[in-house]
Amino acid sequence: MNPESRVNLTPRTSRPVTASSHFGTCNHAHAPMLSVQAGVDSEDALVCAVAALKAAYETNAAALEKAGEPLRSLLTATENSLEKGLALAEAVLEGLEQG
Repeated sequence: MNPESRVNLTPRTSRPVTASSHFGTCNHAHAPMLSVQAGVDSEDALVCAVAALKAAYETNAAALEKAGEPLRSLLTATENSLEKGLALAEAVLEGLEQG
């Protein structure tokens, strides 16, 4: 086996944490108003991300019920992306909780 292709099987001694990230610039019209703080436990951050994705999914679903074409097609595409993101985030969260 090629040494570069081996997976590192050394157990992690500490849990991953968030890096700092800024948002809320109104398309870069001003400096960021909000941020993700560095050092937050990854599982805690992922719980917040799942909650935000669920809220976005529900908001999109409510808009989809009221929309006609061509907006309906865009909302359906957004629904698919939110569904994928939510499934991935929930799967990672479940993996962290089991590990």
